[in-house]
Amino acid sequence: MNLHAHSQPLTAAGSGFRITPSAFGMHRLELWDVMPVGWLGHFTRAVSSRSVDIVSGVALRGEHARWTARLDVQGATSAELSRIDFLALAHEVKGDFTVPPLALRTFELTRSGDAHDALVLKVRAADKIGFLASLLEHLAGLVLFPEQIRIDTFQREAQDVLWLSSVGGQPPGPEIEAALRASLLACLRERPSLLPGK
Repeated sequence: MNLHAHSQPLTAAGSGFRITPSAFGMHRLELWDVMPVGWLGHFTRAVSSRSVDIVSGVALRGEHARWTARLDVQGATSAELSRIDFLALAHEVKGDFTVPPLALRTFELTRSGDAHDALVLKVRAADKIGFLASLLEHLAGLVLFPEQIRIDTFQREAQDVLWLSSVGGQPPGPEIEAALRASLLACLRERPSLLPGK
């Protein structure tokens, strides 16, 4: 599945963010700018440290490292969110929030099958603040970064899909794929003896 069909550019140029109230006490955060490598991991860590939970959304890397993101967040009031400079957080490299250990219920790792030959990682895990930050930190440890991401939460379960590349947008090699698969197996909450297709 390609996010191009689900996410249209927020703006042709420039940078910025906006946040607006949405349904069920949530807020829609829209963010666009040229972002540094690994920004999404730093960003999710920073918002988690402010008790803001990303419930759903999409983020997409365009040409020249220009990103657009639409994220539904909860856990803070409109007044609290209005005091957060989300664009500054996207460019913040360090944070004081300790991410929880990565724990997965299931995962599926495949290839995109297109010219980019990205790794497509589908994960399911208990939803909690800091989960996405811990997942992205785990991937960064293998020098893997998302080009696209789709975040969903259903009945307190995170159901996320990430399209991963190496630095510079290069397709990850088979050695990295094997290392990622082994590391994710170690993060399964319950490790079955057989994992067909995993």
